[in-house]
Amino acid sequence: MNDIETTLRRIATVIGWSAVLAIAFVTLAPVGGRPHLSDAGPDIERFLAFLLLSGTLSLAYPKRRGLVLALTIGLAIGLEAAQLLEPTRHGKPHDAVVKVLGAMAGATLAVLTDKFARGLRRAV
Repeated sequence: MNDIETTLRRIATVIGWSAVLAIAFVTLAPVGGRPHLSDAGPDIERFLAFLLLSGTLSLAYPKRRGLVLALTIGLAIGLEAAQLLEPTRHGKPHDAVVKVLGAMAGATLAVLTDKFARGLRRAV
């Protein structure tokens, strides 16, 4: 691994773990304290959040992508269940499915990004 790859993996690590914290806060905070993207619906927000989370951590830990995906899916389901403990929130199976689909898309995008980068390195 060269210096650029090491730096990118470190950046992905910071972004990924920051996303875990941000998603946990936003998911479990009372509805009034939850930020929203301007015109995007809540399903788009959920999908993109878990795409970012899974994608960055899959890039950060390429030898553990299966574990990253499994833990991300577990986080999505666990956070939805934990919302039942907050009186202003509601955990729904639909929301968990959207998050799981985002996590799967992020992991897939990370694999494709790595394959593309390997192809570029070979071509140079």
